[in-house]
Amino acid sequence: MKFAAIFVLFANAFSAGMMFLISLLISRYGGKEIFGFFSVILGLIVAATPVATFGMDAAIVRFLPVYRSEGRGSLVSRIQRFVLFFSGSISLLGGLGLAVLLVNFRGYDWGIGISTGVCLPLSVVLVVSQGIIRANENVSIAVMPEAIVRPLIFSICISVFLFARMETLSLISIVFSYAIALIFSNFFAFIVIIKKRYVDWNFESRIGFKDIRLWLNVGASVVFSNISISLINQSPVIVAGIILSAFDAGEIGAVSRLAMLVSFALTAVNSIITPFLSRAIIVGDKMEVQSIVTRAMAFSIFIAVPVCIVFYLFSPFLLSAFGADYLKAVPFLRIMLCAYVVHVAAGPSISLLNISGLHKVTSRIMMLWTCLVLCGLLISMTVYGISGGVLVAAISTAGYPLLLAVICYKALGIDTTIFSLRFLLQR
Repeated sequence: MKFAAIFVLFANAFSAGMMFLISLLISRYGGKEIFGFFSVILGLIVAATPVATFGMDAAIVRFLPVYRSEGRGSLVSRIQRFVLFFSGSISLLGGLGLAVLLVNFRGYDWGIGISTGVCLPLSVVLVVSQGIIRANENVSIAVMPEAIVRPLIFSICISVFLFARMETLSLISIVFSYAIALIFSNFFAFIVIIKKRYVDWNFESRIGFKDIRLWLNVGASVVFSNISISLINQSPVIVAGIILSAFDAGEIGAVSRLAMLVSFALTAVNSIITPFLSRAIIVGDKMEVQSIVTRAMAFSIFIAVPVCIVFYLFSPFLLSAFGADYLKAVPFLRIMLCAYVVHVAAGPSISLLNISGLHKVTSRIMMLWTCLVLCGLLISMTVYGISGGVLVAAISTAGYPLLLAVICYKALGIDTTIFSLRFLLQR
């Protein structure tokens, strides 16, 4: 687990660094408006992906350890096949709808609309494929398609287009580059799945309706919490692009992209611990659950705090890399940095709640919180502009993990917060 944690950490650090450099290139050579447009489009893809997966990626991680413990190995492979085709089919329809939305309601040309629409099913299949690999406790390989292959190919494509167009970038070339990166990422994931024989491709083997219904019920509950998290993270950029301007969307996009780097360690840890949490919960080992959560918290916070301090002190330098126009966003970045430290300090509460069977409670809370956040963003940006939106975004980012951490402690007796570090001192 330690090796996996270190590898996933470096993989996510590589991904964050590459995406930061790509953002700089887009901002510098595409302009603030192009960067804002791309931030909005990327936000739409990220927000729509959980809808199209229908929570199946979470269901895989939850149920596969159970099926293995029950000796139902053949069902494991067949279920994973069903999830791939189910999510892929839904995402194709979603991609078509997204393309029509961008063209007819936002005024983009069909080239951008189709490229963006293609990105959605590719992103969905990638998420599900990684869930399959992760559920088979191969967490190190599971992160490679998204954290290494995608940003690497994306950066190469951007560089090629930049060189070919003589130091200028268009929106269509950026979106097309992202689509190519997703294609290569999926190709890598499917090579792993086929080579390891994780999926039964024999379509003559059937899956019971009872099992499918169980997975869909769990997925339907989990999907709402996943949608909510995506909307909380992406809504400031999307709302800014709708209410304000592409320039403002680009500014919030730069701030969000930098601030989210504080939490990349927690994101990495969440992808690692989920199968282990599931296994500990199955056997009813509460002490092991607390131990996993505490170690995850220690790992996350000891990385988040130094990153936050460095970014806080060098905020003007970091934002100036995007362009001189971004310097006025220094206070916004510092506010969001503090919010993400609080976010990390609350720990992996949402992962624990979903794995523990409390996904319905999580979904209801997150849906309510998301509605409040969206209303807050609409009102604050309309009245106070970008400053009001950043303040609401900071409150929402810090608020919901704390609320879920309290529920974890009340319902499960597990402390996911920074205060759980006391258990390390007691050992």
